[in-house]
Amino acid sequence: MTDASRVQQITAALTAYHGGPPGVRPTLSPPIRGGAVLEVVELPLNVPVLNPDSFRIAPRLADHPDRELVERDPFSRRAQTIVSDLVRASHRQVEALKESLVDEGQDTPGVITRKGKLVNANTRCVLLRELVDEGRLPAHTTIKVAVLPVDITTSEELQLESVLQKQREYKDEYNLVSELMMIEKLHEGAQMSDAQIAKSLRVTGGPSRVRALRRVLLLMERTRMLPSPPLPLSYFVSERDQTQNWLELLKEVDRIDSESGRGAGDAHIMRWLTAVAVGLDSVHKLRPAQGAWIEELAVGVLAESGAAGSALASAVTVELAAPEGADTLPGLDLLGEDLGDPKSGDEQTVRQLMNVTLAASLSDGGSVELPGGSTLSASDVLESVEAAVKGSLATLKRRQTDANALNRPTASLAKAQQYLSDALDALEDVIDLAEFEPYRQALAAAAEQATETLELILSTAGVDDDAAVS
Repeated sequence: MTDASRVQQITAALTAYHGGPPGVRPTLSPPIRGGAVLEVVELPLNVPVLNPDSFRIAPRLADHPDRELVERDPFSRRAQTIVSDLVRASHRQVEALKESLVDEGQDTPGVITRKGKLVNANTRCVLLRELVDEGRLPAHTTIKVAVLPVDITTSEELQLESVLQKQREYKDEYNLVSELMMIEKLHEGAQMSDAQIAKSLRVTGGPSRVRALRRVLLLMERTRMLPSPPLPLSYFVSERDQTQNWLELLKEVDRIDSESGRGAGDAHIMRWLTAVAVGLDSVHKLRPAQGAWIEELAVGVLAESGAAGSALASAVTVELAAPEGADTLPGLDLLGEDLGDPKSGDEQTVRQLMNVTLAASLSDGGSVELPGGSTLSASDVLESVEAAVKGSLATLKRRQTDANALNRPTASLAKAQQYLSDALDALEDVIDLAEFEPYRQALAAAAEQATETLELILSTAGVDDDAAVS
């Protein structure tokens, strides 16, 4: 169908709508232009074109080998086929929606432009066409759509889709990557401020949350470029919401970069990504994962976990050799000779383990090539790394628990000291008041009890009063 024919059919449907018999006509008032009332018409399924700019398919389209074709000629037959496939693949409740369309029909109209582009309801259009092809719906099945004003702007379209897709029926909520791309497109394409986006999408946390989420998208881009080869953006699409996981990663990477320079957080990201690649993406499980835990713990666990783990540990471990002659010239390091940064070898170890683990997670169950040319089955790699990561995280958590227990007496005394300072301030406020006299004895008793407790703490800790004072 040509563009002109598509416009003609929509115009004819609107003419029939207004020229029909008197009575209640279906309308829709989407959140646009103060709740403008739109006419709802029914169109043959071959009239609408699918929306190539839909936020839902954005992560998968960004990775698609024919992305440029879709961008160049979005309404061509080939481009629309690609978009249709991506629309179906991106919806996580396809079968439920499909059965609903058969049993109950389309209960909520989509929204369409005067030129025939669907703003939303793309999945419903794809599935209705599919059901007709399967013979489960008649060939004359139509799709209900509310027609937008002829002068609708691109910015209004973007805002409208972002709001419509937050509504729920059998719709599938956007995954995190789609939501982040939607926010960025509203910011850049629709020129909306963080405050406007927060209000439009009803984002809990307001503008600051929107700003953080835009930075998460940048972090995703940084993260996907660290492996070799780079990851597709769609790798981060998950069945479960991972927002908090990414926000905590962002916070830690910001801290590392601010303390050690831009890019210093890459090693932390690579360790994090290794854990995520074997399915250990729980926020609570990953919180203990601080510092060089891959190099100092996980590789050692791998080396002692059987033949596959040992082979993997040996293959990914990078040991930087000292410069030639360094071991034959005593004191050379004192003369300023750079013997290499041992941490750089550790970082290469982390990178290689990450690359192998990601290759295994992306494989179809075959073998994975290790550094050096040997191979292991993908399942052996994933099982070995998962066990090593779990063991390392358990050790980290135990260490942190032990450290907290060891520090608890001192931390509790610090709190007590603050309370005592508050008591002294409060006493100075009332000490000269006659009304305080009845409370003086109770204060003395409480102070004496506190003193006895402090003496007992010193005695239990094996510290005498003189040493404590000095």
